[in-house]
Parts: sequence; structure tokens; C-alpha cells
Amino acid sequence: MTLRRRLAVLAAALLAAPLITVIVSASPASAHGWVTSPPSRQDQCATGVVANCGQIQYEPQSVEAPKGSRLCSGGSSYTVLDQDDKGWRVTNINSSTTFSWRNTAMHRTLNWQYYVDGNLHQTFTNGNTQPPQVVNHNVTGLPSGRHKILAVWNIYDTAMAFYACVDVNVGSGGGTTTPPPPTGNCPAAWSASAVYTGGMTVSHKSRKYTARWWTQGEEPGTTGEWGVWQDNGAC
Repeated sequence: MTLRRRLAVLAAALLAAPLITVIVSASPASAHGWVTSPPSRQDQCATGVVANCGQIQYEPQSVEAPKGSRLCSGGSSYTVLDQDDKGWRVTNINSSTTFSWRNTAMHRTLNWQYYVDGNLHQTFTNGNTQPPQVVNHNVTGLPSGRHKILAVWNIYDTAMAFYACVDVNVGSGGGTTTPPPPTGNCPAAWSASAVYTGGMTVSHKSRKYTARWWTQGEEPGTTGEWGVWQDNGAC
């Protein structure tokens, strides 16, 4: 390549760099989350309760699709979540039960909707604000018997929503355990069965930790200085 040709290629690359930067920075922020309690289908995949789920076992927070779907997958590529005969664990709950979302990226929220067997049952709003890392909804008046509950997180300023299906049996003898609420400056307590992704925070033995990457079952405070959990001090 001649010197003149090399200089021309270099000049073209330098001119294109600002344009690439503008395009990348214009990408919309992503919001991610899924229902952890009662355990949703993607949560059961992530925790190993149900096997052979494909890629969703590594990213239960990513069931994102355009608003308006009534599918467990939302119409995304995670179609395994739509298979009612997959062997999903059915959770016994009461007619009034707390549903917990764990969010890995917080985005302004239009509302959360809960559908029972395809019919809208209850809606929660958030004033178009950003939600915390853990969101709890007390869903009431659930009909007795076996049902599939579709939980939908509708994002405020995009056309997208996040979807999670929960298989339940509603009766007087059941109940679910919800994550303990944050205390003081501490985030929600670490759970050995929960799945955490990079950036999520937990509290454990009165200390705050931040996950550096995807993890499950690794106790904070035991992974060392270069392990998955970054110690943020007492809380």
C-alpha cells in the first residue's frame, strides 16, 4: 500500500470515529428483571430446579419483548418458557401472596401487571420512576386452584416489557417465602439459592457486597479479594 493510500485510510477512520461514538451513546438504556418469589419459570431454570432450559438459565433477567404479549417468553427467543409440559415446579401460595422482582438494571416504569390464566388480575404503578433493585407486590384476591400467573413489567419510555410466568396452586394451606426487606443502609440479604449478576448488591453478616459477575451459591465474604463478591464494608 502506498503512503498516500495509507494516509487516506487513516483519515477516513478518524472521521468515522466520532460518528460511531454518537451511534453507540444513542443506544437506549436496558432494564432487566425477573420474578424470584414465588419462583418463576426462568428462575427455576437459573437455579437448576428445571434442567435443559438453554441460554435462559444464564440470564433469567433477559426475557424482554415488545409490550402486549401474553406468552411466558413474551415472544422472545426463550420459547422454552412457553412449554407448559416442561415440568415446572408448582408453588403452593395463599390467595394473598407477595411476588418479588429482582432487577439488575433499573429503568423508568409504566406499571407491573399480573395475569391469571391470561386474564388481567391486578396492576401496580410506580409513578413513572425508577424502581429499586428488589420490588415486592402483594397480589390479592387470587382464585383458588392451579393457575399460571404471567407477571409483566412494562417499561415507561420504550416499547418493551419484561415477562415472567409463575406456576401456582392457590389454597388455604400454602405460602411463599419472600426475600427479607432491607434494613438500614443494607440491601436485601444474600440467598444461597438466588442468582446474582454483575452489579447486584446484597447484605451478609452486616456487610454489603457487590457481585462482579454471575454467581449462585457462593457465600459473600468467602470468595477472597479477587472473587465474585466485592466487599463494600459494614452496613
